[in-house]
Amino acid sequence: MKKVFSGVLTVIMAASCQTSPKVVAELTEAYPSRPANSVVVYDVSDSVPTAAMTIGKVKCVDGGLTPTKNCLYGNMLALAVRKTAESGGNVLRIDKHKYPDGKSTCHRVWGTMMLMPDSLVKADTQTSLQNIEERHDAEYAEYANAMIQRQKKLYDVPHDVVKIGLGPGWILSEFTTYNGTYKRKMGFNVSADYQHIWNYGLGLGVNYQYFGTTFDNDLKLKMHYIGPSLAGSMKLGKKWIWDVQLGLGYTNYTESISNGYNSVSESISRMGVMAQMGIHYKMSDKIGIGLQFDSFRMSMERPEGIDTSKYDFYGIERLDLQFGLRFYM
Repeated sequence: MKKVFSGVLTVIMAASCQTSPKVVAELTEAYPSRPANSVVVYDVSDSVPTAAMTIGKVKCVDGGLTPTKNCLYGNMLALAVRKTAESGGNVLRIDKHKYPDGKSTCHRVWGTMMLMPDSLVKADTQTSLQNIEERHDAEYAEYANAMIQRQKKLYDVPHDVVKIGLGPGWILSEFTTYNGTYKRKMGFNVSADYQHIWNYGLGLGVNYQYFGTTFDNDLKLKMHYIGPSLAGSMKLGKKWIWDVQLGLGYTNYTESISNGYNSVSESISRMGVMAQMGIHYKMSDKIGIGLQFDSFRMSMERPEGIDTSKYDFYGIERLDLQFGLRFYM
């Protein structure tokens, strides 16, 4: 539980610590600020008039955890233009432009801030900031549309899936019988699951599990679980799909023993917690194959007259591995 909680805290802290792009200016000359729409922008390949005088350098880089949508090229360029105007310049020459890469999800811009006589500034260049902002708006719209399309592809999964699986399972909790104590015990597991997924990969499901095993003294253990669950699913590739379910449901636990002539059994009912994660491959639009891990936990009443204080948790913990079929409705 501590690991899960600390992981959630990490995500929350990362989200809350998102920063804005970082703008840094180094001035060699100080001049009064001027309107941002008076700044002319020259690209790396453009020739700057010889009358332009350098007054400093500016760079717009990733602030550390800057969301991509806040540092598209148009946005970073507009920040450099505003810093140039704030520093008293009316010319911004782009020296270097780095695209998003493994080091940063942002565009990064380095430039030289310059000043030249206003008479040399062409009238049609006075709207350069407006053009940059319009370019940024268009770039952001393209980015947003690309993200929407990516999300649609990511969650373009079958809406209704029936999963049938079987395989080995292991009781992970310490189990004591008349013949001794078992640290682990292997058994057999069968499951049947259904999930309905809505948009954005979230949905609901229902799960059934059976687990059975036999101990050395002919003690047989059977467990049946059924209950609802929250479900999630997304595509890992063109035909590969990942899904997860977390549920709380009814569990029937039965122990029985027989000596060949007589048999004795005892059953109890409890609430159990189930977590499930798996991948499946779509062989066609109607059927697929999958591999799945199930985790199950059910608490039990501590018996009277037996010291169980060494156990933080008293009950059954189980891990199952299943291989089976997927049917797409």
